Amino acid sequence: GVISIALSNRQSYQTKESMSRLQENLRLLPDILRKPISMAESLHPASGVDRIIVLYTGGGDMVNSLGNPITAGPVVNHFYVRNNALYCGVTYPATPGSEQPLVDGVASMAVQYGIDTTHQGQVERYVDAPNDWNEVISARITLRLLDPTLARQPEVVLTVAMRPRLLSRLP
Repeated sequence: GVISIALSNRQSYQTKESMSRLQENLRLLPDILRKPISMAESLHPASGVDRIIVLYTGGGDMVNSLGNPITAGPVVNHFYVRNNALYCGVTYPATPGSEQPLVDGVASMAVQYGIDTTHQGQVERYVDAPNDWNEVISARITLRLLDPTLARQPEVVLTVAMRPRLLSRLP
């Protein structure tokens, strides 16, 4: 009797702890990705379905995705999933010490790019690999999260407009 109650309490605690981590990840992921991607002035051509590499100009009170101040000049944020974590690198290709995990419990990331071939400032469709990176004005990112208590992997889908690229197309 006492052992089964202790095991039941332990399982209940582990389930609650797992749900708490999952909820925290669901809250953090959009905040981490939205700001740097929305500031993208361009995308590195090595971006793909499993990574997004955004480039923008720093200055003022800006910080990069690792929380480091950006005084001025070009900024690189390279987001990808490795070892069940969302990583960010601040150089591309990566150099020692330029990347770190941001959020644990992320199984995979899939990126699609919203393209505007008519230069009207509206996404016409989303593609895995655009023919012309200059036509990309937004990104749709799907993150699959790990949750050992559920049979399926919850998803976070985030669509972010790249404001400098979008605004440059408006009449």
